Amino acid sequence: MKILITGGFGNLGSWLVRHFCSAGHEVSILARQRKSFLDAFPFEFIPCDIGSSASCEDALKGRSFDVVIHTASYNDTFLPQYNERALQINTLGTRNILQHLNKADLKNFIYLSTFHVYGASSGTITEKTPPQPIHDYATTHLFGEIYVEQFSRTHRLPYTIIRLTNSYGCPIDVHSDKWYLVLNDLARMAFEKQMIVLKSNGRPSRDFIWMGTVCKVFELIAQLDIAPRDVFNLSGEQSYTMLNIAQEVKIAYALYSGNEIEISVNENDTNDYPSDLLVDASKLKRIIPYEDTPVFQNEAIQIFNLLARNK
Repeated sequence: MKILITGGFGNLGSWLVRHFCSAGHEVSILARQRKSFLDAFPFEFIPCDIGSSASCEDALKGRSFDVVIHTASYNDTFLPQYNERALQINTLGTRNILQHLNKADLKNFIYLSTFHVYGASSGTITEKTPPQPIHDYATTHLFGEIYVEQFSRTHRLPYTIIRLTNSYGCPIDVHSDKWYLVLNDLARMAFEKQMIVLKSNGRPSRDFIWMGTVCKVFELIAQLDIAPRDVFNLSGEQSYTMLNIAQEVKIAYALYSGNEIEISVNENDTNDYPSDLLVDASKLKRIIPYEDTPVFQNEAIQIFNLLARNK
C-alpha cells in the first residue's frame, strides 16, 4: 500500500512510520522539517506546512495514496498562544489537507482525534457520549472531525475517525519533545535521579494503550476493503493511577539496574480523584478485534536504554 503519514516524525507518527516501513508498505512522511532519526527506514519525505493551504497544494499536487493517516497536530498546550496555533494546525490544517488531497484513489483517510473531545474523566465513555470539550486541544480536534465528515458528504471521502486515549511507548528519538508524557517523564526521572516524585497524591487515573497496539490496529484499519465512515474509540479499556505507573517504573528500574528506588507522593494533595473511567472500545473491536497487553515495564526499560546510549 502507498501510505501517507502526516506528522510522521512525531511521537506516535514515528512509531507508525517504523511499523509500516517494516511491514513493507510504501510510506511517505508529510511534515515541516525532515529529521534524521528515521533515516534507517525507506520513506519519502514531503515538506509541507499544513497550516498553509498553498503549501498543502504544492506538496500534494500530482500525488495519490491508498491510505492517509493524519496524525499531525499541535499538542503542546503549555506553550504561549496555543489556542491560535492549535486552530491553525489541528483544524484548518486538517481542512487544507482534505482540500488538496487527491481523493480519487483514496481508500481511507484515518484521522487521529482524541478521547478528550468528550471532556470527561470518569464514568463509561462510548461513541454515543456527547462531546463536551473543555480545552482547545480537544475542541480543535473535534472541529477537525467535523471537517472530515464534511468532506465525506461533499467529496465522498472514505474515512475513519479514531478517538485515541493515552498512548505510551519509548520515544524513537532521544530528542523527542514529548518527555512530559507520564511514562516518559517518570522513567527519565528514575534514570536521572534514582527516585520518583509524583506531583499528585498518586490517585489521578487515565486509560493507557501501548503504541505497538495502536500501530497494529491502524494497519488493520488500513487493510479494510471499505472504510467504515464512522467514529471509534481506541483505548486499553483499563485505567491506571499515576501511582500504578510509578510502581511499574520502579520495578522496571530494579530489573534494569539491580537497585531499588523510592516513590514519593504529594501528601498536600487531598483531592479525591475519580477512579471509574472506562473508555469503551467495543464498537471498534467489532470490526478490528484487538487485545492490548500492558507493557509498561518493558517500555520503561527501553527508555532507560535510550537514555544510557545518549548520555
